[in-house]
Amino acid sequence: QVFVCGDDVEAKQMVMNIVRALGLTPLDKGSLLAAQEIENYPLQLFPMWKVPIFLSLGLTAFFFFYSLALDVIYTYIYENNNFSFFIAITIPNRVCPVMALILLALVYLPGIFAAIIQLYRGTKYRRFPDWLDKWMLCRKQLGLIALAFASLHVLFTLVNPLRSFVSWRTSKGIISQALNNKTEPLNNTNAWLSDSYLALGILGYFLFVLLGITSLPSVSNNVNWREFRFVQVR
Repeated sequence: QVFVCGDDVEAKQMVMNIVRALGLTPLDKGSLLAAQEIENYPLQLFPMWKVPIFLSLGLTAFFFFYSLALDVIYTYIYENNNFSFFIAITIPNRVCPVMALILLALVYLPGIFAAIIQLYRGTKYRRFPDWLDKWMLCRKQLGLIALAFASLHVLFTLVNPLRSFVSWRTSKGIISQALNNKTEPLNNTNAWLSDSYLALGILGYFLFVLLGITSLPSVSNNVNWREFRFVQVR
């Protein structure tokens, strides 16, 4: 995007035509009063990502330490079981889907608030409150972060069968059946529930990825050259 501002409408239109001829997208920022804002914009670094990232980090820390206290500290103190290795995969695999669902809800929640405000005011041509306006502007960033958490959940779930704890628990069940000379029959109801759960999860993730792909162009259009270089270098 190329920002254009000025007090002469014809001159701005001429510059915007030149910008389009160069294959870029002109964006009219209004009068010359917006010039200072445009000059300061290249100095900013992901201004629309700060709130989503800080919110995600805060919620992630809260759910991580909550799961840590519940699954590791509590079981060690009251049951004398050392499940400290849960910190590596089990706890993150519980936090990631929760964060993905919460952030996805935060993507659509401001739209409901906006509709309520418009109905209350009886018009859609009045500016939203500042907090709602900023919230709606960072919805796509929240959605992409939610997609990142969902992708991590998929990876953690895929590597789960490779864990030593899972292998030990499986072998323990096999040995227990052998010692008791008893084979547990297949529960078709549980098999249906398990397969349906996984199938719906795969379908949901596919739709999530599709939604994320459609959001990428609109987010990348708001990235300035400094931010683009920051991403490329990392």
